[in-house]
Amino acid sequence: MAPMASSLTFKARRGAPMLVAPAAATPHELKPLSDIDDQQGLRFYRSGIHFYRSDPAKAGQDPAAVVKKALADALVYYYPLAGRLREVEGRKLVVDCTADGAVFVEADADVTVTRLRCGGFVFALQICHNMADAAGVMQFVQALGELARGVPGAPTVPPVWARELLLARSPPRVTHAHLEYHCPEQPSAAVVRPDDATLERRAFFFGPRELSALRMPQVRCSRFETVAAFVWRCRAAALRCGGDADEARIQFVVNARGLRDSPLPRGFYGNAFAFAVAAATAGELRDGGFAFALQKVAAAKAEVTMECIRSVADFNMVSERRPNFGPSAARSYMVSDVTRAGFENVDFGWGVNVYGGPATANLATFHLKGRNESGEEGIVVPMCLPAQAMEREPELVAPSKPTPRERKPLSDIDDQESLRFYRSVIYFFHHGPAGADSSSSKDPVGVLKHALADVLVFYYPIAGRIREEAGRKLVVDCTGEGVVFVGADADVRLDDFGSTLTPPIPCTGELLCLPESSSATVVDRPLLYIQVTRLACGGFVFGLQICHCLADAPGVGQFMTAVGELVRGAAAPSVRPVWARELLAARSPLRPTYEHPEYEAVADPGKDRIFPGDVMLHRPFFFCPAAIAALRKAAPPQLRNKCSRFELVAAFVWRCRTAALVYDPSDEVRFLCVVNARGKLRPPLPEGFYGNALTFGTAVTTAGELCERPYGHALELVRKAKERVMTDDYLQSAADVLVAKGRPRFTTARTYLVTDLTKARLHDIDLGWGTAVYGAPATTTLATFHMPTTNAEGEEGITVPICLPVQAMERFIAEMEWLEKTTFSGGVSERSLGLGISSRL
Repeated sequence: MAPMASSLTFKARRGAPMLVAPAAATPHELKPLSDIDDQQGLRFYRSGIHFYRSDPAKAGQDPAAVVKKALADALVYYYPLAGRLREVEGRKLVVDCTADGAVFVEADADVTVTRLRCGGFVFALQICHNMADAAGVMQFVQALGELARGVPGAPTVPPVWARELLLARSPPRVTHAHLEYHCPEQPSAAVVRPDDATLERRAFFFGPRELSALRMPQVRCSRFETVAAFVWRCRAAALRCGGDADEARIQFVVNARGLRDSPLPRGFYGNAFAFAVAAATAGELRDGGFAFALQKVAAAKAEVTMECIRSVADFNMVSERRPNFGPSAARSYMVSDVTRAGFENVDFGWGVNVYGGPATANLATFHLKGRNESGEEGIVVPMCLPAQAMEREPELVAPSKPTPRERKPLSDIDDQESLRFYRSVIYFFHHGPAGADSSSSKDPVGVLKHALADVLVFYYPIAGRIREEAGRKLVVDCTGEGVVFVGADADVRLDDFGSTLTPPIPCTGELLCLPESSSATVVDRPLLYIQVTRLACGGFVFGLQICHCLADAPGVGQFMTAVGELVRGAAAPSVRPVWARELLAARSPLRPTYEHPEYEAVADPGKDRIFPGDVMLHRPFFFCPAAIAALRKAAPPQLRNKCSRFELVAAFVWRCRTAALVYDPSDEVRFLCVVNARGKLRPPLPEGFYGNALTFGTAVTTAGELCERPYGHALELVRKAKERVMTDDYLQSAADVLVAKGRPRFTTARTYLVTDLTKARLHDIDLGWGTAVYGAPATTTLATFHMPTTNAEGEEGITVPICLPVQAMERFIAEMEWLEKTTFSGGVSERSLGLGISSRL
């Protein structure tokens, strides 16, 4: 989807305009337009432009003279085009066939119908849209070409008027809603205005790789629908269409000529189309994924039948003053498919045109045939957006060199249901000292995009796509299509985020490509999304979202370290990536050797205290060295020197959280922690393995037991949960269980799920601008993390972000304070992150 741009400027020297009348006598009559033709939204002039190279065989022939003569001849057959429109009662338009003629201008331009200095020429046409749609225009231009080449007789396709076939019925019968003529609520919200001084125009190319990447076999649709749905969703995200409840639309043209029950004869050149309209809220479009947008577009197209088009004619007749579809453009993406119109195949005798198509694209745009610099055929989509929105347009970054095309199965730990989502990690960097040869003096967007392409040569499976095979088995198809990359700018400084960053990072939606979610479709879509956001202070934010099936936290850290090494000039990563997923495949036959409560459902999951739709409150809690020392002192003597910092804090928070959620004393509650199996397997995983090498330590008890017994009881449960899974064959047993049970999710109801990131070194990343100020997940939901943090006093400790319903959070804080007073003294503090910068991003 690389943007295509040009900065060419020149001056044309125009001759005096003249009227070219039909070359022979034509009928003088009044010809009513159809009730599709004369709607308000078509009362303008549509442009088309065609470029031709010089042809030595045509030396001495003036293209302007040839085209002018052909025009006079063509108007004998298309004589209504030489007339004038008149408006009669009810704003009805009719053509007065006066044969006055069409305006013709000759011109010359000082670049290597306008003659060019190189001997080529440009043929430009502007036609009243009420007279013809794109198909009709091209029928007329093809007739011009035939006559210019000296083809004897009438045009191959004789023109047919027949506008009466698309007149309103009597009485009119409006059978469709016709959203295209109705404004959304609050049309002024998120409108792209033609007079916006910041508007930028770029063309985006969708070649074979991009089209393959977007293909979704489960949705039957055309290339047009696929690209249109993708651009609709990207455009809505780039424009930040209002709030989640605001409507965003796509409105596209469906040609009646191709409909099964079309009555239109061959040669009909009037307007024969209706608009298909798909509407969704901004929130639905954002959260529903590409498949949601594609299904909406396909469904909208399927609704356009000949009955729909007749209903448009009736609607135009009965509605006051023949309405304009323009007002519905508020928050709408308007697009037409002209890839089959034949713009690129017009010959006036100088050979086929170099380019043929619309001259401009404003708020409405087109799909055009095109080629990229490599000669690949594809679809070009011109876009017009405010500069800030244009910068958020995503592109695919492919490996910088050829990579193997193969299918690589994921392990049976990788492809469990619970890992089928995109895990975010976000990094904040200062501007850094700018040396003459330092990357910190360069644009981070360009530098990191280049390094990403290079690192994907080594991590090439990440540039592929996941496919699902029999038994829900996931494999990576190493297509080399690439990963999604977005460059962006934010009018905010790093200092505005506060002195200490912890999840949830403010305005995460502005800094990541995708909305955060604990589940997602991962099949047949990019596996990595990256957004680099330049900050007003010169620093930047690197937001990463990777399919969790590909890598766990240590794997992500290894990948990011490799990116940093290549930015700083290394030819290859110091730790070469190793796939080796077969080491964690299920055995044959399956032989689980342990019980796996992590994949067993809790009894009565409906008795949970957290439900979809609950208003959730996020608070990070910092455990300083004094707090951790106090927890260790509160532990039973036999555990004080055996427990890790993670176990001490996790047991304490689990107990407080359970009490805050007010479960019944007999309710089963669980603790689930992620345990990294690297270094614990025999034989060990090789250095460079970046897949998921994790399992879950699980503790099970009742709410009454956990909250009524001393802190040491919770600590003992947590320790045993971890110890139980740290054998060299537990992970292999987990792989067998996952396959045997159909790759289930781990349990979440009445469960505290936590991951220790204090040793993952996610924050210890240098992308050429010095070590990250912050490197960790962007958000937390019901699962959380232990993160290494330094407080304002310079003390190093552990931050635990907590997410709970509002009332439960109040009880959680009270429980923390009560336990602090009754069990030990000092050291636990709550941080409030009320930064108030949402409106500034």
